[in-house]
Amino acid sequence: MSRLIGAELFKIRKRAMTWILLYVLTGILVLIYSLLYAVSKISLPSVSPPGLGSIENLLGLPLAIPFALSILSSFGTVLAVVLMASFVGNEYNWGTIRIALICAESRWKFLGAKLISIIIAILIGMIIGVATGFVMSLITTAIGNYAFNFNFATGEYIWSQFLQFWRTFYIIMLYALLGFLFAVVGRSAMPGIAVSIGVLFLESIITTLMRLAGGWVAKIPNYLLTANVDAINALNQIPQGFAEGRGGGLIQLPPINQAYTVLTVYILVFVAIAFYLFRRRDVVK
Repeated sequence: MSRLIGAELFKIRKRAMTWILLYVLTGILVLIYSLLYAVSKISLPSVSPPGLGSIENLLGLPLAIPFALSILSSFGTVLAVVLMASFVGNEYNWGTIRIALICAESRWKFLGAKLISIIIAILIGMIIGVATGFVMSLITTAIGNYAFNFNFATGEYIWSQFLQFWRTFYIIMLYALLGFLFAVVGRSAMPGIAVSIGVLFLESIITTLMRLAGGWVAKIPNYLLTANVDAINALNQIPQGFAEGRGGGLIQLPPINQAYTVLTVYILVFVAIAFYLFRRRDVVK
């Protein structure tokens, strides 16, 4: 198994898409911080959107990690889905999966090694993303002549950001594994990317309409993805103006225990179905 994981990590490291996605992630973080710094130097109207807070606060060191994680939980999820679906589905597209399976001890180990290696790559990407956000915060603090005050870095703060990191990873993996499932179902990268990103952005619209319908239909969203993801996101110390989540901030969110239970069931179902289909079906038909 370790040999297979090493081989998959080697392929991930050598493929151009991995580096392109990483460059896009870091580039977006640099661009956002640069734009925020530029806007912070402009005299804005006294009336600003409610909850936005001070832009200087977003550039400051105390919010550097939470702000970076809030970007990762949205835009980073899209990149993780592309990475996951592509590295699973492209084996079908390129016709290399039969050759790869000949070298593997079993289908379970082959798919498991591919999944584990992509999860490791996503974790590394998250760490790089958080580090990029913190470095950009240091740069904007320096060029903006703001105070370098690290009194905020208490044990409680570090523990809070540690938990926020893993909650963000949990949310990212939910959608990445949905892409993983449909890449296996569709034997291609495109179904995985299309379905997962479609659910990520369109489910909130559908569930809003379901809530407006009332009755028992209005309760269905509490057992879908968006409402439970928003319940977990509500625990994170996301900067003001970014805390409403994809489903909006005006709805009653499910209890946090229910959110973790429902999403964990989804994750287990996604993985179980993917492995079952991969084991039972012919890889090219």
